[in-house]
Amino acid sequence: MDNPAVVGRRLFFAIASALFLVTFLALRGGRLPLEVNIGWSIPIAALFFLGLGLSVSMESSAEGLLARWFPAMEEGSLAEEIQNEVESGLKDGNLGGAWAQLEEAMLTESIGESE
Repeated sequence: MDNPAVVGRRLFFAIASALFLVTFLALRGGRLPLEVNIGWSIPIAALFFLGLGLSVSMESSAEGLLARWFPAMEEGSLAEEIQNEVESGLKDGNLGGAWAQLEEAMLTESIGESE
């Protein structure tokens, strides 16, 4: 499993590449006139995503611009974090099941009293 920094970097580079390709094809086909300002939004967006891809840090100790959303984790720490999330989800599921059982018991008790 790849760490989030690698996946984020690939995603931003793929978007930038696609936008550069669209810009090239539009310029080649004459569909993107250079005189129109709105046409420059596509290559500017491509440069923006290219910059985002370059700003994702690949070092685990670095505090980059996007380190909070795309942390560079080692495989061991990534597996440990996923295991912690799974365990907390199981605890929440057990707690939800306990609340459902308590609610069911109270409803059957209130129905029994009303009869």
